[in-house]
Amino acid sequence: MVRSIYPLFAVALMAAAPALAAEPIPLPAFKSVELEAGGDVRIVPGPVQRVTLIEGSRAFTNFRIRRDNQLVISTSCYDRCPRNYPLRIEIQSPYVPDVAVNAGGRIVAAPGFAPQRQVSAAVSAGGTIDLRAVDAYAVSAAVNAGGDIYVRPRASLSAAVNAGGDIHYLGNPAVSMAVQNGGEVRRDY
Repeated sequence: MVRSIYPLFAVALMAAAPALAAEPIPLPAFKSVELEAGGDVRIVPGPVQRVTLIEGSRAFTNFRIRRDNQLVISTSCYDRCPRNYPLRIEIQSPYVPDVAVNAGGRIVAAPGFAPQRQVSAAVSAGGTIDLRAVDAYAVSAAVNAGGDIYVRPRASLSAAVNAGGDIHYLGNPAVSMAVQNGGEVRRDY
């Protein structure tokens, strides 16, 4: 009698595969979002703030609200993360909150938001923020030690770059900028 080992491989594969079901994350209201240590966050228009873990695991990802109403999303697995840990999160919100990336990762705002008065973005130690879909009257953007920010201010841009990184903007706003130790603030067409 010959037995197949294929069922054993199938069981092992199923156990190792991440869950594909989206998981809602219950959180109170927040004013800003910080992504720490990697991952992809997409902010989409919605009637209320709602955070959904699209890909990844709560075993390796921490969601917390700081005292200043800042949502902090961070990987918390240190040396136990699966190789190439995939982290994708969707945030629904009636407006685009202020955003920050620290030590890698990406935050992107989807089209469809109403124009808003102001938005702020900051990147430290690598990462990308893309808010080109946001029609904001005034934008504040800062990059420290590498990273990229893409924005579309209607009236004004306050930009600061320290120790490398780039801030790209669309349109013809009044620009105040400070660049120190490398980096660039530039208009894209």
